Amino acid sequence: MSIPLISALDYISHPLVVVTAGDPENPKRRGGMAAAWVSRVSWSPPLVMVSIAPERFTLELIREFKEFVINVVSEDLERAVIDVFGTLSGKDIDKFAQAGVGAVSAKKIKAPVIREAAVVIECRVLKEVEAGDHIMVVGEVIEAYRSGVEGPLLLWHRGSVTKLK
Repeated sequence: MSIPLISALDYISHPLVVVTAGDPENPKRRGGMAAAWVSRVSWSPPLVMVSIAPERFTLELIREFKEFVINVVSEDLERAVIDVFGTLSGKDIDKFAQAGVGAVSAKKIKAPVIREAAVVIECRVLKEVEAGDHIMVVGEVIEAYRSGVEGPLLLWHRGSVTKLK
């Protein structure tokens, strides 16, 4: 039985993360977006990819600063991810303040980190690749660490959030 091609893609589960970029100390020049199209690309060197729609403010900041952070979040941030980072534009508001999360400086790059993220992956842009209606940004992992936050992590599966226990 055939299914629509777009529906078939929903069967591929993805981590639900927040990608952040910009100046961590300037609320008007920092931003972040919920992203489910995130993947490992290479072990050596350690590379990751995030796929971003070209009109996103976060992509503008990634292009300007050439660095970004993948914030792996737990269930405690589900509402912030969906209602703020996944819905609103950082061109108009400070998403960190709106979501009630802390913005701290990354350890090795210039980018904001969500203080409440369970895992932080700091990346330097290696290349961009146009892919259909999105831009794949490939980043080299420069630093990674756990924050001490525990709890089930979030996955995006078949159009909704699922918790990974």
